[in-house]
Amino acid sequence: MAATDTASMPILRNPQALGPVVPNIGTLVLDNAARYAAAPAFAERVDGPYCLRTWTDVGEDVLRLAAWLLSQREAAGASWQGRVAFITGNSYARHVAELATMACGLVSVPIFAGYPAELMAELLRFSATDLLVTDQPDKLPGLDSHCLPPRLLLLTKPATGDGRAYAAGGGRVEHVEHVAQVLAAAPDAATRGRVERELRSVAADDVCLIMYTSGTSGFPKGVQLSHRNLLSQQQALAQCWQPEPGLRMLCYLPWHHSFGGLFERLFAVAFGGCLALDDGCGKDIDRLLANFAEIRPQVFFSVPKIYQEIAVLVQARPALERAFFHPELKFVFTASAPLPLSASAVFRAHGVPVLEGWGLTETSPCCSLTPLSLDRTPGVVGWPIPGVELALAEDSEILVRGPNVMRGYFRNEAATAAAFTADGWFKTGDIGEFGAEGVRICSRKERMFKLSNGEKVFPPQIESRIHARCQFVKYAYVFGSGQRAPHLLVFPNRQAFESCAGGGHCGDDGCARPHDCAQLAHCLSNCMAQINAQQATGFEMIRRALVVDRELSIDDNELTPSFKLIPRRIEEHYADCIEAMEQGRFERLPDDVYVLDLEMHK
Repeated sequence: MAATDTASMPILRNPQALGPVVPNIGTLVLDNAARYAAAPAFAERVDGPYCLRTWTDVGEDVLRLAAWLLSQREAAGASWQGRVAFITGNSYARHVAELATMACGLVSVPIFAGYPAELMAELLRFSATDLLVTDQPDKLPGLDSHCLPPRLLLLTKPATGDGRAYAAGGGRVEHVEHVAQVLAAAPDAATRGRVERELRSVAADDVCLIMYTSGTSGFPKGVQLSHRNLLSQQQALAQCWQPEPGLRMLCYLPWHHSFGGLFERLFAVAFGGCLALDDGCGKDIDRLLANFAEIRPQVFFSVPKIYQEIAVLVQARPALERAFFHPELKFVFTASAPLPLSASAVFRAHGVPVLEGWGLTETSPCCSLTPLSLDRTPGVVGWPIPGVELALAEDSEILVRGPNVMRGYFRNEAATAAAFTADGWFKTGDIGEFGAEGVRICSRKERMFKLSNGEKVFPPQIESRIHARCQFVKYAYVFGSGQRAPHLLVFPNRQAFESCAGGGHCGDDGCARPHDCAQLAHCLSNCMAQINAQQATGFEMIRRALVVDRELSIDDNELTPSFKLIPRRIEEHYADCIEAMEQGRFERLPDDVYVLDLEMHK
């Protein structure tokens, strides 16, 4: 392991000891099925309206799927490795299949269905799984057939045939099953008893999940998480939030990512909540808000990009505002990136706390939480949750120790060794500081860069000031390694333009309220002068900036599935803009790129 002096580090810990942790996923599901029985556990749209499943339904379906999975293990014999891949969107069938996989001692391996075919095939091959669960059977012929595992469980019917063609495709597929057939087969009493005993006997420290990182810095790493990792997190949330059974939640966050798949989804499972799916998958904001009005969730988990869009729309449409800020809404939760103050101010005005958390996939994912307060400080992510300790290394990297920390990276001993100190602290790669409000995040370690004069710049600090100032900025990207001063790329919030042009509320009293990118570039020049004047150090002042009238996308690999910027892709795709700023020559830029005139404000 990498050597780091941790003897004299400042350490933060929650004074509240972590209470008893449920031993495994199977025990959690079986106990909740008995405890909550006829209470709603899940809702998704089926042929139009929402269809409710009870906790009894969830318990029975998890048991039936677990029985089938165990029969597959028995049939495979010595060739069985115990890993099940999931390439599927959010659905009830996927929910119970993944719970059953983990519950019966197997390892779930979710893979983002939107990855390019080459990367998806490589991840399947690398994961060496026994079974693939998918709702996209018609996409499988586009993959290298030899990357597919021997067994397929289809959650939807193929457009043609019954899926048996995959078994004759020249690859490794030997058996294809449909989830409807599995759920229709009720095990006999003896089998039921045996499966229940097996579910309850799974060891707490057994790995139950391999979740791949978003790949912002290279090939995704497979984070191995145990039952104890996942469920210690839920026990900590129980002590922090004291949730009541039956909480209604609306979910769009993808389950291949830790925020949605672990933090949000398992929160609903752990406390007997009802998880309703947004059938727009967060891609249609009007659909999301219509579902919000119908479900009336009491807590809501989302990323800043969506909160920005919601804040713009509810200010422009009074009916939406009333539906969103209904009396039972207890709080909203944000993570993945700082939430601009312009968006959080809308929630504060309605008396709804915006909670923020911080963590990584490697920490299951949450390490710290902000309190249930209406006031937020950008960059501050609160205090450690019960059972978790945070420390600062000499270079201000945040280190974590606790029951939430991963078992290591799958098939990558070198990366695992590099991720821990000699005495077992996990190195998060986040630069931070400890203060009166808890933990403040300054930057990802790899995003820190040095200017030509040797001064260090932490881009997220500057970016958060820009977001806090202007709701018309969707993404700000600061860069400039080796340059005299930092440079800035701005990608606009087009929805804010439309709302402003349509007569909706937009901007503060002093805001110029731009309607397009040209106007944004003009008024942002003034705002950047004020932001520059507020910088603690002169070398952090932005000297050159461009507004680029384009949408960043997951499909173009510019954003992660959780809408984080992928720096290397931004710098590849906008190399012409970066070169123009580095050389100070803007005459050859495309027509959809606008220069901020910062020289006049020096």
